Parts: sequence; structure tokens; C-alpha cells
Amino acid sequence: MKTGDLVRFKRLGTSPRPDSEEWRIGLLLEYHSWEKVGTVLYESNIYRVRAENIQKAGKKDAERTNQ
Repeated sequence: MKTGDLVRFKRLGTSPRPDSEEWRIGLLLEYHSWEKVGTVLYESNIYRVRAENIQKAGKKDAERTNQ
């Protein structure tokens, strides 16, 4: 993953809501492999997310955000 990639991510453990485990689409601002943490921009908020909860988004994910 590189800076500027469209990624999907999960925000776990931030709230007791059941929808907190759904995938969200954001922009990767920073990722350091030695920290295993990425910085993601989502709806004008910045989140620090563990690498295991981030995946590079594909074409289908980009199409879903445009609907």
C-alpha cells in the first residue's frame, strides 16, 4: 500500500455498536510497515488503523462509493 491509495478498513473497538465491524472506504494518508499501523482519511476525519484491518480497495469498491 502506498500513500494516496483507496483502501477499505474496519474500525474495531471504538464503539459498542454492531455496525463498527463493517468495511468503510477511505484514503490512505500514511503507512509504515514497521509500525503495522496506517493513517486513513474518512469523511474528513483521520483514523489510525491496525494493518490487519486495512485492505487496498479495488474497482468494485470505487464503484460503490460513486453510487
